[in-house]
Amino acid sequence: MRNYNDSSARDAAARLLSLVNRVTILREKEPSDALKLLAGAAECIINGDCMGAYIKHCALCRALIKSPARRVSGSIFTDYLIHLAVGYEHSFALSSATGMLDEAQLMLFRSDLSALGELSTLDSADISRMTMQRSRELKSRSRYAKDDISVMSTAAWGGTEPKPMPHNKEAMPAEAALQPPAEGEWPAWSYGEKGMRGEYAADEVLEEIYISLTESDNWKSAAQDLFNLFASSGTGVLLRSRTLECRTDGQRAWLEEAAQNECAVQLSCQEKARQTLGEQVIAFMRGTKPSCVLIYGPEAMGKATLARAMADEFPELRLIQACPVNSAEIRSLFAYLGAQPLRFMLLMENADTYSPAWRALLNECTGAAVPQNVMCVATSSSAAGFAGFPVRIGLENMELDAFAKTAEELSAARAPYIDTDAAWIRNAAVDYQLDPHDEFNVSSAALIAARFIAAHE
Repeated sequence: MRNYNDSSARDAAARLLSLVNRVTILREKEPSDALKLLAGAAECIINGDCMGAYIKHCALCRALIKSPARRVSGSIFTDYLIHLAVGYEHSFALSSATGMLDEAQLMLFRSDLSALGELSTLDSADISRMTMQRSRELKSRSRYAKDDISVMSTAAWGGTEPKPMPHNKEAMPAEAALQPPAEGEWPAWSYGEKGMRGEYAADEVLEEIYISLTESDNWKSAAQDLFNLFASSGTGVLLRSRTLECRTDGQRAWLEEAAQNECAVQLSCQEKARQTLGEQVIAFMRGTKPSCVLIYGPEAMGKATLARAMADEFPELRLIQACPVNSAEIRSLFAYLGAQPLRFMLLMENADTYSPAWRALLNECTGAAVPQNVMCVATSSSAAGFAGFPVRIGLENMELDAFAKTAEELSAARAPYIDTDAAWIRNAAVDYQLDPHDEFNVSSAALIAARFIAAHE
């Protein structure tokens, strides 16, 4: 572990500057480039601009706290460095996800990890100490600086030939430099103990990597582990979440983390549909070329919920909630997904074959551009127009008995501490039928279940 107190402030700052500039691959995708702010603070220390170093340090702290880095190390700076290596989709991560090891990238990646490992030993107090030390050095030089007369006097007493003192702007500044605040006024990086905050989809693999990076500054040795992580669990947002949503800007499509849906209840009214969909997903997960699946039926029958619940049962399957996109956008998304080691269910909820907004996506889903690791699932109120979706799963509105049973199942799942009263729920279902409501469906059954729970809590 490097001790930044073992050398002069200028030398320590120069070392920081060299480490930052050594990082290549791991700065490709980082938008704020907090390392640039660290380099700026180091340059200010070297040049004697101590107040400038403080300003750069504060800007660095703002960038670190805004970073999407996961809190794992107890230091927002170390968290950021770990995120550079693990969280961003740099070129080494993307090539590793395909299972291909690029030796040239590996060489630079190891060099980057070595630099980040040494930087991880840095603390905010080190920056403030360097700056204060540099400030004291400059004040000392200014206080004891020699002018030409004193130099000539010294030479005369020593019997040597007097030489004029060369003018040094740093040694004899025209005016006193601005002094930085006291060390106690510098924003700190430490916030608590080590440990993973929140839940990530790839935590089983990530935990070991976090431990190795936070307990040692020899990050270079983690290169192979990181390759294995990307090759098995994917990159970027795929490490964080199993439920994703597609975003577009008119030119490209990308994935963002989606809100987690509440745990779905297995309903007897959907048993046949769940079995058919499950057979398709299991075959897909075993490597069979996927067929496009259509789940159709009346509104509020839980069609999309059924697909989401099925995706939740497979840890290596990621659910992507799709939106209408153009052909170029979906092809770029398919190219990205095809280069990942995971399998994906692309869910198109309430798709409409007669809508121009949906038509491009639906056409691409039935074309040759769909990767082998992407299964396309659409939900719609009708099967009309979905000729390219050979697997069709229909759901229908329920009769009274099935409706009451569904309400019982929902109430038991949401309030297991309440004994289910089948007679009460059936009477409520009959009353609901007499009112001018919609057809019996899952949403209305959930309403009956909510009324039962409210009446019996």
